[in-house]
Amino acid sequence: MNDNIPPGSTPPTAPAMLPATGLVRHSRVFEFIPISSSSFYASQAKGLYPHPVAMGPRARTYHAEDVSALIEKGVA
Repeated sequence: MNDNIPPGSTPPTAPAMLPATGLVRHSRVFEFIPISSSSFYASQAKGLYPHPVAMGPRARTYHAEDVSALIEKGVA
């Protein structure tokens, strides 16, 4: 038992890791870019953020490299 965790609370989880390559689900992008979805969509429309890759009728993903580039540019 860990004495540093108050009773009734859950232990902390590891921070989210962005993969170096591949695709990232739309919902996970907001773990790395802490803005509202409406702001994200508005920036997409302006060409500031990448557009998604359709994986199905409702599934959207982004290239991990594009998300990393946004974070490196300081957008996130």
